[in-house]
Order: sequence, then C-alpha cells, then structure tokens
Amino acid sequence: MIHYLLQTLIFQLLFLIIYDLLHKKDTFFTLNRFYLIITPLLSLLLPYIKIETLKTRTSEVYITQIENIISLTATPESITTLRIIENTGASINWWSVCYYTGIGISLLLLILRLHKLHVLSNISIKTLTGKNKVIILSNSAQAFSFWNTIFLGDLLNEKEKAQIVSHELVHINQKHSLDHLLFELLKIILWWNPLIYIYQSRMTLLHEYIADEVASNNSDKKTYIQQLLNTAFQTQKITFVNHFFNQSLIKKRILMLQKTKSQSTAKFKYLLLIPLITGILIYTSCEKEVNSTNAKDTINVNKRVSDEDPESICINTYSVHDESLDNYLKITTGSSAEVLISVVSIKTSEIIRRARIKKNKTHRIQNIPEGIYRVDVVYGENYIEQEINGSCTGSFAKEILSETGEDTLDYNVIITDKGKNVPSYNLALDLILQEEKEQLSSDNNSKIKEKIVTGHTSSDDQNKSLAEPLCANQNQAWYDYSLNNYLKINNGKSAEIIITIISKETSQKTRIVHLTKNSSYFIRNIPQGVYNLDIDYGEGYVENMVDGKCIPSFENKLLREEGTDSLNFKTSTINGSFNIQSYAMDIDLSDAQNPTEK
Repeated sequence: MIHYLLQTLIFQLLFLIIYDLLHKKDTFFTLNRFYLIITPLLSLLLPYIKIETLKTRTSEVYITQIENIISLTATPESITTLRIIENTGASINWWSVCYYTGIGISLLLLILRLHKLHVLSNISIKTLTGKNKVIILSNSAQAFSFWNTIFLGDLLNEKEKAQIVSHELVHINQKHSLDHLLFELLKIILWWNPLIYIYQSRMTLLHEYIADEVASNNSDKKTYIQQLLNTAFQTQKITFVNHFFNQSLIKKRILMLQKTKSQSTAKFKYLLLIPLITGILIYTSCEKEVNSTNAKDTINVNKRVSDEDPESICINTYSVHDESLDNYLKITTGSSAEVLISVVSIKTSEIIRRARIKKNKTHRIQNIPEGIYRVDVVYGENYIEQEINGSCTGSFAKEILSETGEDTLDYNVIITDKGKNVPSYNLALDLILQEEKEQLSSDNNSKIKEKIVTGHTSSDDQNKSLAEPLCANQNQAWYDYSLNNYLKINNGKSAEIIITIISKETSQKTRIVHLTKNSSYFIRNIPQGVYNLDIDYGEGYVENMVDGKCIPSFENKLLREEGTDSLNFKTSTINGSFNIQSYAMDIDLSDAQNPTEK
C-alpha cells in the first residue's frame, strides 16, 4: 500500500510541475480546468493500469523432484504432519487507526463548514436574481457564492453588488462548486496528501480567472480592475466557496485580466501529456512486484539475522518478511537427518524463505507474507554454503533425499465477524529408513490383528469399520474416491470422541466418525466442499434408532463443541498442478473441561 501511495504522490507531483511550468500562465482556462480535474484522478488509477505488451517476462522456474538413489522410503503420511492453527486474536493496526481517524476529522470539518453556510442562510435576508438565491449578510462586506446561492454583505454599495453578482453568476453557471466538492472529497480520503491541497488552490485561482474574464467582457475592464483595487474587503474562511474578494488572489487576477490572449499554437503543449502518461504506463507495467505475494507495507528485504540462526544470512539474501503478520511455520525435525527448508510461492515459484534445521530441533519461520506456498525439503548431513555465480546456495555434502512439496499452505488472512484469522502451520519432518519402515509395518499389522481379535484399540490408527460405524453412517457417509484427500484426527487420552462432518453449504452430515481414547484415524475421500466439525466428548459409545435414523451418542456425555472454523476441501489448479487439500487435527479434552477428573 505504501508503494502505491508513493506512486500516486510522484505522479501528481509530475502533473503539477508540468502545469506550473507550461500551462499556469496561459489563458486557456477551460482546458486548464479539465487538466486540474483529470490529472489527480488519473494519478490514482495509473498504478493499477498494467499493459500486457509492456510487461517484463521472466522464464518460469521448473523444479524437478530428485529420484531416491539409496535405500530410503518416505511417504507423505510417514514424513509430514500438517496442522492448521488459526490465530483469532485481533491485533490493532495503528496505521489503520490513524488513517480512519484522519478521515473522520476531515469529514467532520466538511460537515461543520456546510452547517455554517446553512446557518448563514437561515439567519439572513433572502432575495432572488433570476433563478438564483441571494443571501444578504448583515453588517458585512463579504461576497462569495456556493452552488446556486450568492452571499452579499449589506455594506457593499449597489454598483459593487451589481459587479459581484455578474462575477458570481459565472461561478454558478459553470458549476464551479462541483470542482470544489470533488477536491473536498479527495481531501477526506487523502487527508495526508499535501498535493491535493495545492491542486485545490490552483483550481480556486483558475475559477477566478474564468469568472473575471466573462464578467469583465460585460463591463469596462478598467472599471472592473479599479473596483477590485478600491474595495475594502474581508474573506470567509470556507475553502469550497467562490470568493469575490480574496487578498492573496487579487493581484494575480488583475495581472491575468491585463494579459494578452495566449496563441492557439500554445495548445500543443498539452500533447506533452501523451509521452508523460506513456512513460508512467511503461513504469507501472514493467515494475516487478515484490515477490508477487501481495506482501504488506512493512516488508523488509535482505533481512539480516544471526549466523547461528537457522535462517542464515547467506541463503536468505533475497528473503521476504511481513512484520505486520504475526504468523509462522513451525518446523520440527526428527533424529534421522538435518533438513533444508525452502518456502516457495505457488504463484511465482520464487523461494521467499529458507531455513537449515539440525536434527531433533524446532524452528519457527515467522512473518510470512500473504500468499499460497509449498514447502520443499532436502534431507542430508554436513550442511555447507557457498557462493556460485554471485548467488548463495545451501546444500548437504551428503544429500539423502529431496522432496518437492505437494501440500499447499494458505497464508492469506481471513477477516470474519469474530476478528482477523491469521493462519499458521506446524510441520513435523523426519525420515524413516527401510528397515524401520518394515519394522513399523510389522508392528502395525500385529496391532490391527489385536484389534480384530480382542475388540480393543491401541494408540495406532483405528481401522475403518471401527471408526466409521455402519449404523451411524447409513444415512450419509459420502465418499469421492477420485480424491485422495484426508482429515487426520489424533485423539487424546481424556475421552472418546464422535466427530460429525457437516457441509457448510447444505448443512447436511457428510460423515460420522467415532474415535476411542489415544487413537488416530484418517478420514479419507471427502467430497469437494467446505465443512464444519461438531465434536462430542464422552465415554461408553452407543447407537440409538430415532425415527428410523441411527443416532450415535455416549452413555456418559462430557462435552459438545459445535465447530465454527471451516475446512476447505475444494480442489484447485495452480500453475497447471492439481491441488488437493488435506488437514490434520489434534483433539483432546483438557482436565479443566473434563468433569470426571479431579
């Protein structure tokens, strides 16, 4: 946003410089009026105009997954666990508070000035001149107009009043009040911008030139000028009315009345706007976005950190941070290998952050700009950094495995009626060697057999027949076997749980799952859609038939939570890749919530 505001300031300054140098002293008043109206508005639009043919194009970055060349295996389920943590605490953005406070004060001042005019109208004598109202101000020598009303002091003589009315009618007929109201609105929205005030002052002077030109043509010009010089006057401090008497402008008005008409060939100077606007469009079209991630105002490039920090200076030379976002990606590594993490923008394929994390360590990559990312991981030993062709690269002397991330991390902030949700993620990374995998597989098979024989469950995954009971799911249980997605549930030791997946669009139950204490389960093949979760905690799972429907419940009900957060299982295509959302969730009933524990 700051970048956009700086652009508008620079463009407006350029337009004002050209006006003061080339057009300010010309007598092409109508053209100058359009110039002063159009250029500030154009300055607000130009940063958004990007012509495709002028854009710089860079070659796409292709990242290929390196084939595993040693006896190692790694599957998404065995290597990574992904959990979404939404920060619902709404932090105060003081820049926004300051901006909206300025808008409020500017709006209040405009209302007060309009109220002052209204009061003057109500307490003064009213007459008509043609279709326009004339307000006679008692004991005053003021003279000004607004909209279709002329305000005249009763201390002015009849000759002065006639000349002033002739002048002010030009303001009224040419709708000069509309120009002033436009700048008043711009001053409310852009109250911090000094150039808007300069624009309005230029327009005020131009209005007087226009009115003087027309009024002096209807009378003797010398008499008109003498009247301006001889009248004692005051001014009303209302910025958007057209003053007849204004001490700071009278000298300029008299000089302009005596000026020779500008030659028609001088109009060609307005054509200089064409190369200026063309140059601005080339700049805005060719300008590179900072990492193309809609990074916020406080992005710091080349952020320096300690050499001991996992985000070393070398590999993060071109890293991007957004200090206004208190988000993070928490990485926890196992004991099998060190890891080199690359956070990659899905939109641009650019690496925004890197981190090297040792074995059995945890590190938070913080202040990640808004956007959608993937995480590429390299496992290895003996980390080294070196400069190659002026660029710093990090690698392992012994590289074990390289993975290109398949899951996407959506760091876009969501504003709800409950506050600002800032997504953060946890990522656990470890390698499982071939012999470990075989041993784990053998252990799992043994424990699954134990479940079938004894009817008990252990801390490992429940099988589908136990977790998704047929009775509870006979009226729903929708599956989409074309989608290899999942919602992984890790239940704690405090209570059994019943999870009901409910479509947010239709409010229909899609799946009901029962998990025993200290168990995990993958709810797979979830149809596309956005869902909420209802969670019941309790003990003693039972199923009751009510009106022909099977209703799962607990003999000892402990707590019920109706989910408010949404899980988006809609697929998307990003840069030609098919993106399938999956989630993992840890659920437990705390001691404080569990009434059976003391």
